[in-house]
Amino acid sequence: MALPATTDQLPRCLVQGEMEPKTLLLIARTQSLVKHLRSALGASRYVIRWAPSSSQALGLDLHPSLLVLELPASGGTRSVARLKRGFDAPLLALARKGQPGLAQADAYLVRPYQMGELVELIEATLINNSPDIICAENMCLDTEQRRLQVNGLVHQLRPLACSILALLMQRSGQVVPRDELFRRVWHTTDGDSTRSLDVHIAYLRRKLETDPRKPRLIVTERGIGYRLRPPD
Repeated sequence: MALPATTDQLPRCLVQGEMEPKTLLLIARTQSLVKHLRSALGASRYVIRWAPSSSQALGLDLHPSLLVLELPASGGTRSVARLKRGFDAPLLALARKGQPGLAQADAYLVRPYQMGELVELIEATLINNSPDIICAENMCLDTEQRRLQVNGLVHQLRPLACSILALLMQRSGQVVPRDELFRRVWHTTDGDSTRSLDVHIAYLRRKLETDPRKPRLIVTERGIGYRLRPPD
C-alpha cells in the first residue's frame, strides 16, 4: 500500500465521536453467527447485516465495508466471484479445509476457529483494505479508525497518539524533530506542549514496546526528536 505523496499530507486521526460504524454483511445459512459477532465486535463500532445467500445479499441496497461469507459445502467459487463483482468491498471467507473459492477471497479462515480469531481477522482485513492507510515495514495504521496492525495484533490508539505515530511512520527510519511534531500534531510552536508529547510517546511505548523502559521501536534521539525503527 502506497504512502501519501508528501509528508505534508498527514492524515487526520479522528476522535471517537466522529467515527461511523463499519457495516459488515454476513452471508450464511443461519443467523447464529450474527449474534456471536455482535457480542464480540461491539455495536458502537460495527453494524452487522445478514443474508442467507449470495443472491439475496446482492439484492440488498447496501454498501458494506466488509463481506463475510460462510462458504457452502458444495464449494463457493461462484458465490465469491458474484459477490466481488456486486460489492466494492473486501471479502472474508469462512471455509472448510480444502474448499475451493479461497484464492479469490481477500482473506479466509478455516473451520473450526475461535471467535477471537475471526474478530482479529475481520479487523486486520478492514485495516489492510482501508483507503486511510499508512504502512511501514510490517506495520499498518488506519488513521480513520485509529487502528494499528503489527505482526497480526491490532491496537486501538488515542487521537493524538495516532497522529504522532502517523508522522513517525511516514518518516520511518528518519528522525522527526520535536518542534515538527508540535507544529504538525498540535499546530503550535509553544514549548508548553513538551510534557504532552512525552506523555503520548510513553503511551505509544506502553502499547507497542516489549519493554517500554528500553524502547526498540520508538527511539529517542536526544536533543532532537524521535525515530521509528520498524520491528524485525
